[in-house]
Amino acid sequence: MFKNISVKNRIATFYSISFSVILLLIFGLIFFIVNRGINKTMEETLEEEINSHVDYVLHEPVLVSFVQEREWEEVEHTDISLNPVFIAIYNKDFKLVENSPNLVQNKLEWHPNQAENSPFYANYNSIKLLLSQSKLIHHGEIVGYIVVGVSTKHNQLALEYLKTALLIIFPISVILIFLLARFIASKSIKPVFNVIKTAQSISENNLTERIILPENKDELYQLSLTINSLLDRLEFQIIKAKQFSADASHELRTPLAIIKGTLEILIRRDRTKEEYNEKIHYTLRQVDRLYNLVEQFLLISRVENNSLELKKSIFEIKNEVLNSIERFQILFDEKQISVDTKNIESQIIDNYKEFIDIIIDNILSNAVKYANLNGKITISSFIESNLYHLVIEDNGIGMNEEDLKFIQDRYFRIQNENTLNISGSGLGLNIATKLAQLANVNILIESKQQKGTRVILTFVIE
Repeated sequence: MFKNISVKNRIATFYSISFSVILLLIFGLIFFIVNRGINKTMEETLEEEINSHVDYVLHEPVLVSFVQEREWEEVEHTDISLNPVFIAIYNKDFKLVENSPNLVQNKLEWHPNQAENSPFYANYNSIKLLLSQSKLIHHGEIVGYIVVGVSTKHNQLALEYLKTALLIIFPISVILIFLLARFIASKSIKPVFNVIKTAQSISENNLTERIILPENKDELYQLSLTINSLLDRLEFQIIKAKQFSADASHELRTPLAIIKGTLEILIRRDRTKEEYNEKIHYTLRQVDRLYNLVEQFLLISRVENNSLELKKSIFEIKNEVLNSIERFQILFDEKQISVDTKNIESQIIDNYKEFIDIIIDNILSNAVKYANLNGKITISSFIESNLYHLVIEDNGIGMNEEDLKFIQDRYFRIQNENTLNISGSGLGLNIATKLAQLANVNILIESKQQKGTRVILTFVIE
C-alpha cells in the first residue's frame, strides 16, 4: 500500500491516521458526555417536578387541589417553545382532573406497564417526550396519579448541531494535520536528502567527500556519522587494495623480466649442458624469489585485513630461536657466519607461536644478508621485571641514523655501495613489525654504520 509513497507522505499519512483515530475517539467521547448530560438534566427536571407535586399532596392538611396555587402560571407550563414541562394529573379512578395549559390537544396517558419514577420515551403530537409517572398519596391513601413530560426537541436539535459541527471539523482537522505533518516531515528528513546527494557524488575516484553532520545530535546525526565512518573504512580498504596492486606489480616485474630475458637468451641458439644448467638454476632462483614475494604479499594482506587466525599457545622461546637458526644454517655456512647462542635464557612464553617464528626468521634473514663474510651473529637474552628481552646482534655493514628512521617502512631498502648486490624486497622487517604489534611484542632497532645492527625483541611474561 505504501511502497510507492515518499517517506514524507508516508510519515504524514501515519500521523494523519493516528490523529484521525484519536480525534474520532475524542469527538465520540464529547458527543457521549453532552448527550448524557442533556438526558441527565431532563431526568432531574422530571424528578424535581414529580417530587414537588408528590410532596405537596402528601403534606397538604386538607386536599382541595392537586396543584399549588398559581402553578399553571409558570412559563414551563404555559409555553411550548422554551423547555416546556407537561403535566397531567388523574384521580384514583384514572379520570383526568388537572392538565398543564401547554397541553392544548391530547393528554398525557398513564402507562400502567411502566415503572414509577423511571423515565421513558413516548410521542405526543409528533413530539418526542421524556416521561415519568408516580402515584399521589394523601394520609396513606392513593388519591391520584401524575404524569410529567419534558420535550426533547430542543435538546435533540442541539445534539444534531453538535454532530454536524463535529462531522465538519473532523475532515478539516485531518486534512490540516496531514499538511502540517507533511511539512514537518519534509523539514525533519531534509538531512536525509543531503546524505543521498553526498552518497551519489561519491565514487571510487572521489572517496574524500563526507556527509555534513547535522547540528542536532539525533538519529540522523548518528546515521551520518556511521556512513562517514563506513566511507573512512571503505576509502582505507580501497587505498590498501590499490597499494597492494601497485606494490605487487612493482616487485613482481623485476623477477618476471629476469625470467623472461633468461628464457629468451636460451632459445636464441643451442647451448652446452653446463650453460643450460646454469641458466635453469638462475631461473629457479628467480622463481623462488617470486614465490617468497607472493607469500609475503599474502601475509601482509592477511595482517592488514585482520584475517589471520590468532591462537595463542605456550612454548619455549629458546627452542624457537634454535629452530630458526637451523633453518638458516645453509646461509650461515655459505657466508661462514658463526652464531653465538650460549647466553640465551630459557623462558616459557604464552603468545602466537607462528607470529614469533616469522618475526625471528625475518630478523635473522636480514642479519645474514647484511653480515660480512666470516661475520658473527650473537643471540642473547635477559629478564627485567616481567619483561623478557631477546637480543639479536650482528657485526655487519649497519646503517646510518637517517636510514634507521625508515627501516621498518614497507619497501624501504638502504641504497649505497654496500647493498647493491644484496637482494631483497623491503617487506620482511615491515611484516615483522606488523606481527609484533599483533603479538604485543616491542621491537627496538639500534645500528651504527660499519659496526653492525642490534635488534631487541621484548616479550611480556607472567
